[in-house]
Amino acid sequence: MGKEIKVFTQMFYPDLASTAKVLSDLCFNLGDSYKIKVICQNRSYVHPDVKYEEESKINNVIINRIKVRKTNKNSLSGRIINFIILYRNFKKEAKKASEEIFFCVSNPPFLPYITIKEANRKNKKSVFLLHDLYPDILVKLGKIREKSFFYKIMYKMNKYAFKNSSKIIVLGRDTKEYLINNYNIKDEKIEIITNWGNNTTNIENTDFRRKHNLQNKFVIMYTGNLGETAEFDTLLNTAKMLKKDNIQFVIIGDGRKKKFISDKINEMQLNNILLLDYLPEDEYYGVINTADMFYVSLKKGLEGISVPSKTYTYLSVGKPIIAVVPAKSEIGLSIKEDNYGIYNNYDPIKLREDILEIFHNKHKYNILKENAQKTFASKYNRPIVLEKYYNLFKELEADK
Repeated sequence: MGKEIKVFTQMFYPDLASTAKVLSDLCFNLGDSYKIKVICQNRSYVHPDVKYEEESKINNVIINRIKVRKTNKNSLSGRIINFIILYRNFKKEAKKASEEIFFCVSNPPFLPYITIKEANRKNKKSVFLLHDLYPDILVKLGKIREKSFFYKIMYKMNKYAFKNSSKIIVLGRDTKEYLINNYNIKDEKIEIITNWGNNTTNIENTDFRRKHNLQNKFVIMYTGNLGETAEFDTLLNTAKMLKKDNIQFVIIGDGRKKKFISDKINEMQLNNILLLDYLPEDEYYGVINTADMFYVSLKKGLEGISVPSKTYTYLSVGKPIIAVVPAKSEIGLSIKEDNYGIYNNYDPIKLREDILEIFHNKHKYNILKENAQKTFASKYNRPIVLEKYYNLFKELEADK
């Protein structure tokens, strides 16, 4: 059995949020080789009314949960209150921790600073898994200014965490370049390890299409967080131009932009878009297997600070992907390199043409589908990616 690892994350199993799924999958698989203890919150991030037991053990992973208040995750005041609660309790847990390796994820934004500062004080190894980079995202979205007090404080926290961590894991080449250029981080400290998918092509929910009258439809699906970083205008405007075709868009998830999407569907009379709530884990893979294509997106200017990592889950079911993302983003680079779908530069007219070409050209569709399957098998299957984590932890163990 390897060294002990203390994992600090806001979200964890059995929550449905993407970060919870990634961290849970990682920890449960590392649990056979390392002693892992997880600190997280005791409520679901997706459904805050759902509480989890304060202590549990699953697959050799010990989970301790911090009590937080029931609040709407889209409520600013509620999030601030819970952030204060989490800050105090994560800090307390980090001070008590004695494991050899401290491992943290970038949500909530203050967590890496707390974790790595304490690891540094105790002369422990630390790993910072960067998903979304705040406050940089807020600046790009126009929510705050670089001159603001909040930005300056968070930037200094990030700078400290990046500088003092043993290793920084990023999901893409664009993020590595961003950290080098904007935070002056040394190249050798940053490891690119993408997220992954689980091979679930043999699971299909045959009732889903029948239940929603999708038989004989060409289904383009989006699942996950309907948040600020995703771009839906291109999808909505494309759907408007495809109303007379036998093509159906399915959006499954929740988030701040759900009402905006719902209102637009009604306003534009888009009877070819189906908007549904989050799915339970035991239904999720069966449903996504019913799709013919998937949609991923990232707002302009967010390359380097956010990666739509649901792409890897989509690839796991071996279907082509539509990527409306910046050209130099990790997914933009990936889809052009491996030709597993459509890259689009926020152009609904062009996207409509490309979708119709694939819809009518079965041979081209099958080529993209085959490329998606090959790309997943060679790059993003869980054992391949987890091997990179094992190697990283072995390197830290060897580096006394």
